[in-house]
Amino acid sequence: MTLFPKRPWLPGVATILAVLACYGTTLVVVLLSLLGVSIAVNEDAWAGAISAFAALATVAIAASYRRHRSIWPTVIAVPGLALILWAMYGSYSRVIELAGFICLITATLLDLRVRAISSAATNQVSWIEPGDLGDRLAGGGAPIVIDVRGPDEFTGPLGHIPDAHNMPVGKLPERLRELGSLKDKEIVLVCRTDRRSGASSAVLREAGFRNVQVLRGGMERWNQEGRAIAGHTL
Repeated sequence: MTLFPKRPWLPGVATILAVLACYGTTLVVVLLSLLGVSIAVNEDAWAGAISAFAALATVAIAASYRRHRSIWPTVIAVPGLALILWAMYGSYSRVIELAGFICLITATLLDLRVRAISSAATNQVSWIEPGDLGDRLAGGGAPIVIDVRGPDEFTGPLGHIPDAHNMPVGKLPERLRELGSLKDKEIVLVCRTDRRSGASSAVLREAGFRNVQVLRGGMERWNQEGRAIAGHTL
């Protein structure tokens, strides 16, 4: 289960709140001073609010990885958070602070983009239910099952579907040539849930594979329904 699974808006909202807490507060103080009104700002509380919102945005972006499988939003967000925290609690520098927010905003926008791409790919997926796949495998003319998890997962606690071929999602693009003879065959993609296999189906479709389906719920659901597995090692 992922953190914040139904809150795709959280990284953006947290980033906006971090920016407003930092620069919005500064703007209000300046405007009020121009009107002859002075207010005292608790700097510790101010820095704490900025840091908390920035940290929440970064955690939410990192949690999105399991949904869209892109590490780059997190790679950009983490240094951004580090720069903001350094500006808040280390040696303050307006340049460092600004650089941190630029990184955080960039990471948030990139996260939104890869989420949208991932959702679009998922919406085009052709699904097959575990029961239907089980019946097909038990009968004649069974489809070719490709498991896109890593080798450790393939032989891990969830096991794998008997006779499935293991081709990790990260290696799939470079192995398209050897899969060329299967373009007219029926292929079923499997992973732990169905996120990686859903993304993999888009890769195969773009490469010209005509009949690609994704096992809904992946190996987790396959196991929950008590279906046959192979390759489990303790």
